[in-house]
Amino acid sequence: MSIQLDFRTLSLTLMLFSIVFGLGMFAYSREHPKFFGIKTIGLGYFLIGGGCVLLGLRHFIHDFASIVISNLAIIMGVVLTYRGLFRFLGISLPLERWLSPALLMLLASVLYFYTFHTPDLIPRIQAFSTAFAIASFIGAYGLLQHSDIRSRMVVKMLIGMFLLVGAFFVFRLLWSFYQLAPDDFMNAGLLSSLAVIAGEFLVILSSFATIWMASDELQDELSEMARVDPLTGVYNRRAFDECCEIEFSRALRSGSSFAIIMCDLDHFKKVNDQHGHHVGDEVLRRFAGILKSRVRQHDVVARFGGEEFVLLLANNNTDQGAHVAEDLRAKTAATQIAIPPNTDLTVSASFGVAQYCAGDRDWSAVLHRADNALYAAKKQGRDRVVVVASA
Repeated sequence: MSIQLDFRTLSLTLMLFSIVFGLGMFAYSREHPKFFGIKTIGLGYFLIGGGCVLLGLRHFIHDFASIVISNLAIIMGVVLTYRGLFRFLGISLPLERWLSPALLMLLASVLYFYTFHTPDLIPRIQAFSTAFAIASFIGAYGLLQHSDIRSRMVVKMLIGMFLLVGAFFVFRLLWSFYQLAPDDFMNAGLLSSLAVIAGEFLVILSSFATIWMASDELQDELSEMARVDPLTGVYNRRAFDECCEIEFSRALRSGSSFAIIMCDLDHFKKVNDQHGHHVGDEVLRRFAGILKSRVRQHDVVARFGGEEFVLLLANNNTDQGAHVAEDLRAKTAATQIAIPPNTDLTVSASFGVAQYCAGDRDWSAVLHRADNALYAAKKQGRDRVVVVASA
C-alpha cells in the first residue's frame, strides 16, 4: 500500500494553515502591541498561503501568476517570517537587508526566463529550491546571533527547523539534476509534495515558537509585577523576604555576613496632611530613587510598608552598613522637592542598622534588631543613624 500525496491537496492545506496562523498572528499582535515583529510574521504566512493558492491554480490562470508570482510570494513569505522573528528577538543582521532582495530579484529573473523565454521545469525547480534553502539558512544564521538565555531552548528549536528545511531543499536541488523533467508540475513527484509539507512545518513551528516566547515574556512580566511596589518601583516585602532567605542560606554555608538597614521618612504624615497625598507619593518616589542610586547594583531595596523602606546589603557588616546609611541620610536631607507654585519641600529620614550574627536562627532576627535600631533613632530625635553593635 503506497501513500499518495496529491500536490493540489497539500497546497490547499498549506494555504489554510498559512491563512489561519496568519490571522492568529495579527490577532495576537493586536492584543499585545508591545511585541514587535509578530505582524511581519503574519504577513509572511499570508504570502506563503497566497503563493500556494496561485500554485494550485496552475492551468487555470496565466503562467506569470501561477509560476513567477506564486513562487516569489512563497519565498518572500519565508523572508518576512524570519525578519519578523529577528525583530521580535531584537536581532540585527545588516547582511540580510540586501541579500534577501537580491535573492528575490534573481529568482524572479530565472523563473521568468525559464517560463516564457526557454520553458523548462527543472531549472525552475532548481531556482526555487536554491532560494528556499538560502532563505532558510539566513533565518538559521540570524537566530544564531541571539544570546538571551531565557529563550535559548525555543531559539535552538527554530534554528533546527530552518536548518532542516534548508537541508531538504538542498537535497531537492541536488536530486533535480538526476530526475527527468515531468510533463506536469502538478505531478512532479514525491519531493515536490514534500516541499509543501516543509512549508507547513515552517509555518506551524515558527508560529508555535513565537507564541511560546511571547508567553514566557508575559509570564516574566507578571512575576516581576508581583515582586515590585507599583508606586516606587522598588521591590515589595514579598520579594525582600525571598532575597533575605537566599542571603541567609548563603551566610550559613559560607560564613559571610550581611547587613539590613531599616529606614523611615520623618513626619511623613504631616507631608500628606499639609500638601496632599499626591505630594506624599512624589516624596516616596524620590526617596526610593535616592535609596536605589546610592547602593550597589546587587543590593536589595524594598518598600516595607507605608513610608518605611528596608535595604539588604550582601557581604556587609554594621560598619559598612552605617556608612551607607549615613550617606543616604545626608542625601535625603539635602534633597529638595519642588511643590507648585513656589514651595520647596525638605524631608529627612531615620535609619537603623544591624548585621547577621552566627547565632541567628533566622534572618528575621537581623530585621528585628534593625527595626529596634530604627525605633531608637526616632526616639533620639530623628534624622539620624543608629547601629546595633554586632555580638
